[in-house]
Amino acid sequence: MNLISIHKFKTYKYDAAPFFFFVDVFQADTSGLKQPQYVEIIKSIKSNPIMPLPMRVDRVYNAENSILIRPREPISITIGEDLAAAINPNPFIQLGIEKLLYFTEVRARENFFTPLSIERAIKWWNSTRYLYGNLYRLEEDFSAFLRAYLNTMLKAKLDEEDLVKAATEYCQIITDICNKRIDENSILVEIRGRQRNVLLFQVKEVMIRQKREKVKQTQYHPEIIDIEVFNLHERGFPTNKDEQNILLNELRPREKKYIPILFYDDLLECMLQNLVDLEEGAEDILNPSFLIDQNVISIQESKDLEKSDTKIYSWWSNFEDIDLESIFQAIKITYKEYYFSISKQ
Repeated sequence: MNLISIHKFKTYKYDAAPFFFFVDVFQADTSGLKQPQYVEIIKSIKSNPIMPLPMRVDRVYNAENSILIRPREPISITIGEDLAAAINPNPFIQLGIEKLLYFTEVRARENFFTPLSIERAIKWWNSTRYLYGNLYRLEEDFSAFLRAYLNTMLKAKLDEEDLVKAATEYCQIITDICNKRIDENSILVEIRGRQRNVLLFQVKEVMIRQKREKVKQTQYHPEIIDIEVFNLHERGFPTNKDEQNILLNELRPREKKYIPILFYDDLLECMLQNLVDLEEGAEDILNPSFLIDQNVISIQESKDLEKSDTKIYSWWSNFEDIDLESIFQAIKITYKEYYFSISKQ
């Protein structure tokens, strides 16, 4: 019996499963991993600060599509009078998916004692990379998160300033954005060309029994929000806004659902823990130079950036150059090196 074919994570058909990535300032936490070889797998990509949010290992392992959140504009900032920095989407996505596949490999082995197969990963990616989900507010906020990184961590690196101070400022900016969304309890959605604000969660007062007495308790219930999903496999991704609007008006989307509060809750929890660690003296900050070396962040003269091909920095792409095979090869090498090291002990 082929056990790999029968094991799956539980998912829901109505779930659009949107996800994107943020840049962390510390290495991924491995404290919850049960086996030392899995700890070594995650540690092997310790320099990679790009983290998936949420960590949709279920969709990858099940080979079920998800929705890549796509910022509507290229993400860039000016540095001083003459320089500019921009995020290169292809290497950014490559490193984000590397982290996602590594965690999927670990969770698959822990849950089902089976590895993630490259066939499943390719099927997931090929069914995901052509989809667009209309997620205006999340697109806006993730763009703000990336610009915050450039304005704090990158600038501190280039100016040879204190990275701990910059990391604190960066985490505080994200914390403030997440808190703002949660405090407002509102998110903008667009369905059938109409925009409206909906709640992130419902607040309910309920009576519960506690120590033989009934007491009032405030409960927060996440709202499930509608989202339009467009499949651009046949038509391709337009190169400018006008073409994008025309195409999206012509296509008939599928309506699915997602829970937006999870993005802000999960990211807020991460940033608050980062702030605690920074305040307690943690100095093992992931250096922004890694992202520069990997061409995730491009630095050039402002005039050259203005003249460059805008498609290079556009998130409206099928990302056909993402290389999954190299990621799986690196996973195999890490396992071999780990087992070789313990065999010599």
